Amino acid sequence: MTNFSIGDMLIRIKNASNIAKQTVVVPNFKFGVSVLEVLKARGFVQDFVVEDKEISITLGYDGTTPKFQDVRLFSKPGRRWYLKSSEITPVRSGTGIMILSTPNGVMTSTDAKKAKIGGELICEVW
Repeated sequence: MTNFSIGDMLIRIKNASNIAKQTVVVPNFKFGVSVLEVLKARGFVQDFVVEDKEISITLGYDGTTPKFQDVRLFSKPGRRWYLKSSEITPVRSGTGIMILSTPNGVMTSTDAKKAKIGGELICEVW
């Protein structure tokens, strides 16, 4: 898969969660690892293992309910979404997160707002 994107990875995680799979495998790419670190820190994925050409992701569950319920993608190669720190709002009344690519790296909207920096809005996850 030469044109694998962050959207493809997130949709694979969502679909695997919907059918209660424990793990999902995606191609290895640097930006995907950065996003997975944020998802792991917030509990949406339990763990991930980076191998030479692929990433094996272990999904997180509360009993039988997946922690990764849904995703809404924003930035795409043909259309980029940028937010100032003042434009960042809570996702799903605080139950979800926004993932932003900022000058300080990939982080959640709450971390970006605390640091008073904006960035490219990648997605919302809840």
